Amino acid sequence: MLVCKPLLLLLGRRADWRGTERLPGSGGAVLAANHVSQADPLFLGEMILAQGRTPRFMAKASLFHSRAVGWWFRSAGHVEVDRSNGRAGIYAAIEAVHRGALVVIYPEGSITKRPDGRLMSLKPGAVRIALETSAPLIPVAQWGVQTIVPAYEGRVVLGRRRRRVTLLVGDPVQLEDLRELPRATAVAVGVQRLQDTLAVMVDQLADEHAK
Repeated sequence: MLVCKPLLLLLGRRADWRGTERLPGSGGAVLAANHVSQADPLFLGEMILAQGRTPRFMAKASLFHSRAVGWWFRSAGHVEVDRSNGRAGIYAAIEAVHRGALVVIYPEGSITKRPDGRLMSLKPGAVRIALETSAPLIPVAQWGVQTIVPAYEGRVVLGRRRRRVTLLVGDPVQLEDLRELPRATAVAVGVQRLQDTLAVMVDQLADEHAK
């Protein structure tokens, strides 16, 4: 936090956090967030840390071995995902949640490639982890980071005007009624519920920022 805070101030953002009371004060949980920029973890991490929790991000293996940020990903206890062996990453996240961690997942699997920046189709990992651990699955919508660090452009947009970055924490996605179903069916239904919920939240923020 001491490292990230000055950087966030330098980037000139105006934080707009909503629904932070829905973040559990303790215990394991799965946060599923849309992904609009390479800088998303900085802004989401700031909000979570401000609530007294420490986020554990699921991140691709290359980041853990990067000279620039690998030390941070390894020392901070984030969850490594090797895309050639995705199950290992899921199991590591399940163990982290069982230990009481708040695990953050970007279920789109990458920064959105939609031209309008809105939600792509979701992968099942977040729902699988939540079902396996009986932990709450909490959707988080974010919008505005891409105006500061545009996706896939490799640049930072600085300016005198502070740009609004909004993060909206939603109510947990209901999964309890799925636990008696066959696992594949439960995951499929859960993913659709998360998709529908998160899409509405993202659209709400996108429409607000467009005004």
